[in-house]
Amino acid sequence: MSERRTGKCLCGAVSFEADVELGIQACHCSQCQRWTGGGPLFAARVRNMEMDGAEFAEAYLHSEWGERAVCKTCGSTLYWKMQGKNIAFMAAGLLDDQSGLKVTEEIFIDYRPDWMPAFEGANQSTEAELQAKLAAYLESQKS
Repeated sequence: MSERRTGKCLCGAVSFEADVELGIQACHCSQCQRWTGGGPLFAARVRNMEMDGAEFAEAYLHSEWGERAVCKTCGSTLYWKMQGKNIAFMAAGLLDDQSGLKVTEEIFIDYRPDWMPAFEGANQSTEAELQAKLAAYLESQKS
């Protein structure tokens, strides 16, 4: 289920409106933990996004396939996406209205810190499981 929602970074230089899925993903990979200052990255899947202030989004290519962005002005974590694709995930904390959100998926659970409990009822995936899904996805894109 998705709803049209708005959001912005801490300073407001980057703002957006998008169809946002209410089931959010918690990524425990070591990159997300460092990127967010403790992790995980709580990310909401977005579609049909309209962004204002995109010139303030500073993208960083962190792997052969992924891209992350922060606001150049305030440093807020903004989004994660596959390189060359539309923005897929916005940081959930950017949303003006966070009501109804629930963690439904945890990824890279083998990196989840010992001090953080699992989210009850959320689907769980390890790095190996995600790497296999990514490999299959990238192979399907070659066709």
